[in-house]
Amino acid sequence: MKIRSRSRKAVTPWKLLKAYNRPGLFITATNTGIGKTTVTSALAAALTRLGIRVGVCKPVASGCPKRADRGVFGRLVDEDMRSPDGECIGRGAGLDVADDALMARISPIRLAAPISPHAAARFEGRRLDWKRVALALDYWQDQCDFLLVEGAGGWLTPLAEKPVCTVADLAAILALPCLVVGGPRLGTINHTWLTVNAVVQRHLTVAGVVFNAVPQPPDVAAITAIEDFPLLTGVPVVATLPKVKLNTRRPVPNELVDLVMPLAGSLWKQFGKPGQNG
Repeated sequence: MKIRSRSRKAVTPWKLLKAYNRPGLFITATNTGIGKTTVTSALAAALTRLGIRVGVCKPVASGCPKRADRGVFGRLVDEDMRSPDGECIGRGAGLDVADDALMARISPIRLAAPISPHAAARFEGRRLDWKRVALALDYWQDQCDFLLVEGAGGWLTPLAEKPVCTVADLAAILALPCLVVGGPRLGTINHTWLTVNAVVQRHLTVAGVVFNAVPQPPDVAAITAIEDFPLLTGVPVVATLPKVKLNTRRPVPNELVDLVMPLAGSLWKQFGKPGQNG
């Protein structure tokens, strides 16, 4: 008779994670590639310039390149991969991204395949280790005065399966106010409005919308989105940023930091004290 071994039950984020009870912000977007990392990095640099001790965390990242000095495909673990997004946001906060222990708190879960995290984990035969995320968030409780948490992909991007966990689920657990990043292209009013409504359905505070990669000069689609979105929805467009390519080995460009300084000051004033997370 064949005896089936019992499969180890997955430890879910609902069991391990809890609301982040210190000041912070969750950065999400209408889609992948919209500019969450650009906005998070610029805000981290701006808040740091204001003299605020900033923490940054991208709990789950996919599309992470394997480090040349370690790891074997088929048996990869998180530390075997670099996290370019994690390095960008860490550098924005003035942190030492060469410190592997610190990078484990900045980018705890790293997957190699450049696809949705749930599919990347399946493809790589891995299970997301939510304990690493819990340790990272616990670390930042004492190590910063304001935490920026960057999501992966869009609001309903699946992070894990069995059970299904999306970016929205993670944000709801952390209970931080949310900043929505959109791209000022044709259709963005629809995409951004849908995302904002979905955030509100989770009973989370919408801190505003940032339109990133705005053409210079703005075209008619960008102008319409920027001007009409707050009129239609009542949700403010709190910043508009030009397209900027970040370099993981260089600081965030000063001109980008300058543009988000007013937003950084406003976010600190609005959410910078314990108990102000909406």
